[in-house]
Amino acid sequence: MQLDSRVARAVERGVAFLEASLLPNGAIPIFTSLRRDMAGYLHPDPCVFPTALAAHALSFVPQAAAVLDRAIRFLLAEREPHGSWRHWTRDHPNLAMLPPDLDDTGCASAVFHRLGVSGAADPQLLLANRDGRGLFYTWIVPRLRWTGPPHRRVVAAQLRYALSQYAFFRKFTASPDDVDAVVNANCLFALGRFPGHEAVIEYLVGVLRAGRETSCDKWYENPFVVWYFFSRALCEAAPETRDLMAQRLASLAPTTALEMAHAAASSFYWGTVPEETSMAKLLDAQLEEGAWPRAPIYNGGRARRPDGTFDELAADQPHWGSEALTTAFCLEPLGRWLAGQAK
Repeated sequence: MQLDSRVARAVERGVAFLEASLLPNGAIPIFTSLRRDMAGYLHPDPCVFPTALAAHALSFVPQAAAVLDRAIRFLLAEREPHGSWRHWTRDHPNLAMLPPDLDDTGCASAVFHRLGVSGAADPQLLLANRDGRGLFYTWIVPRLRWTGPPHRRVVAAQLRYALSQYAFFRKFTASPDDVDAVVNANCLFALGRFPGHEAVIEYLVGVLRAGRETSCDKWYENPFVVWYFFSRALCEAAPETRDLMAQRLASLAPTTALEMAHAAASSFYWGTVPEETSMAKLLDAQLEEGAWPRAPIYNGGRARRPDGTFDELAADQPHWGSEALTTAFCLEPLGRWLAGQAK
């Protein structure tokens, strides 16, 4: 069977799997596991973030329009009154612990911008949540300076959760002043160029030049995941970093379906069509039911040392992933392949 035909069939089967597995509220099912390979026991964990990521990936797959529509409706329903998002869904038992964050808010807003859907966060909310270097804080919490009405409205709405959120920062590895590289990439992706964007670009490029992809962010440790998020942001904001990203992508061979998907998608962002052999390997990894194997996208966070590096991830910290989320990521480069072949 020719590769184009195989890709078309794989997309059809992958979309059918997602249509059958999507939750009633339109969310992508997600699970936590204490194992990096996500084998054994899985705990369902209703979250907003995976659906925001899946929605962006599926926006390149016309065959997934029905799934994408349900996902967008879910994201709109989970939007906070003043235009932000939190990691857990409204019905999650631990919702009150977490303040809104820029990873969820940036990624949800980015897909809204791409699809022309109203409801994205006010850009001033994100821009007000930066440190003295011009880098984005991860958490939307009170700051000891004037941050403007959009930011203050979101913060004021969280005051009733102040004790729970204080306990969260005391108990876990998160800090109100967290600055994480992938979160900055996702904010840059959501906003595009803005006054001061050069500081974020310099920060991300510094990570690539130093080869610090596995130690640049508290929540992400897989370099292919990091390259994917960096590629989305930098291909438009800093196209001159194309060769540097190509070098980094060539420095390591993907071993899982998720890594193959992120490597292929990253190439597409930079205007490079992946080799047929790499696409064939991605197709070979598809499971009988139409999905691709689950793998972790992010984790519960590593403790940050005083020098900015991280401890090893503690054994009691979860990893988040699912077959459905991996499948959405795999469909992105396959959909782009079909679109390229049709031109």
